[in-house]
Amino acid sequence: MYMRSWVYYVKLFFLVVVLFGESFLLTTLINNYVGEGDFFNINLQFSAQIVGLMALLILTYSLTVGAWEVWYFNILSPLAIASGIMIPLLAYQPTYAIIAAGIAFIVITLESYRSYRIKKILIKFEALLVLRFAAKGILLVFSILAGLIIILGSNNIKDLDFGKMVATVAEKPIKNSVNTQLQETIENQTIYSGYTEEEVNELLKQYGLETGLSAAPDASSVDVDIKSMIEEQVNSAIEPYKELVRPVIAVLMFGVFQLYATISYVLYSVFVGIFIAIAKKTGILRVVTETVEKEDLRF
Repeated sequence: MYMRSWVYYVKLFFLVVVLFGESFLLTTLINNYVGEGDFFNINLQFSAQIVGLMALLILTYSLTVGAWEVWYFNILSPLAIASGIMIPLLAYQPTYAIIAAGIAFIVITLESYRSYRIKKILIKFEALLVLRFAAKGILLVFSILAGLIIILGSNNIKDLDFGKMVATVAEKPIKNSVNTQLQETIENQTIYSGYTEEEVNELLKQYGLETGLSAAPDASSVDVDIKSMIEEQVNSAIEPYKELVRPVIAVLMFGVFQLYATISYVLYSVFVGIFIAIAKKTGILRVVTETVEKEDLRF
């Protein structure tokens, strides 16, 4: 039996610890974001952190190819990532943490084995081709995780004021449109109806529209609470469908994190070749040549 040096185990242990740490940080970021419940406010800093950690995680995983020839590779690396997912969620909800970690372990193990099979049939190691399934499997896990946390454990979704969210975005354009219409109406009433300026002001007051001016009324001075009206209408419209909010948001978050995953994979594709080359130069990975027999089919 081939005896491996202590350096081999130090490298393997180091990579396992780093994989655990990166997945722990990534899960903590996602969990905190979901816990805040501010699903429609994704800032640039948060997005950059998620994309950066995703790319770093799969780049780190690419170095584990040095241990793919041993059986425990298919357990240690996926287990490190799954543990990094589980631990931040234990305080949140132990059952959900175990479910999330179990799904992560299964998906990463299966996708890693597919990459291992690709590596075995290639004569020369090609990082992008060999690691494609494993890298995409890991990214898929964290996209699923974002949706899974929402479905299983986000308690503040029903308390979200969707009317307020919509009103914040829609208030300005709608108010501008209303002011334009009001201005035209006020001018027409003043010119063609024969009403005096004071009578037009009095008419507006009857409909709850205060101009606050004694001079000729102007639409920009009319105080219409557009925001409250939008909030009330939106909240009334979605009230019967509140039970569907959680799965809908989960699907949306899955889509958002798939976008992050796509950007991360592009960055990974650019840097993985350089990453592997540096690992060879520094001795983290070493090139081993083997004589093999190739099976082929021909006429």
